[in-house]
Amino acid sequence: MKRAAALLATVMPAIALAAEEGGSDRGLLYLAAGLAIGLAGLGAGLGMGFAVKGTQEGIARNPNAGGRLQTIMFIGLAFIETIALYGLLIAFILLFVV
Repeated sequence: MKRAAALLATVMPAIALAAEEGGSDRGLLYLAAGLAIGLAGLGAGLGMGFAVKGTQEGIARNPNAGGRLQTIMFIGLAFIETIALYGLLIAFILLFVV
């Protein structure tokens, strides 16, 4: 129930804005940009959390491999962060180009 209310609270202003402007779809572009950055941030956050969790479990099992695991984790985190940056790029394209 809370999810449906949150979805309606997110979507209704965009729909009202589109109706107010006589059918303009700028409100839906704003919604799409928000969803792009939100979902990209969610995916990146979950991915980073799982990567750090796995690294910490590996270090707990074998402390001697800590340095190598940590290096690999940081490289992986950099690649995971690109997901959020791509979401930001898509949001900027939706807001300023389309």
